[in-house]
Amino acid sequence: MTIILNDKNYEVEDGISLAAFIENIGVKLQGIAVAIDYEVIPKNQWAETILSDNVKLMLIQAVSGG
Repeated sequence: MTIILNDKNYEVEDGISLAAFIENIGVKLQGIAVAIDYEVIPKNQWAETILSDNVKLMLIQAVSGG
């Protein structure tokens, strides 16, 4: 199935969780948030959030500075 993350397509196995997907693509978990359909998913729900085909995710990464 296809997952769309920040306008880039990823091919993954059916029934993958959000947590497994993030781990598989090698993103560090610190300082990030993920939204599905513009709704941020709390990190404590990532393992139980099962992704569906053609779902659109947005990964937001905190940047420090000033």
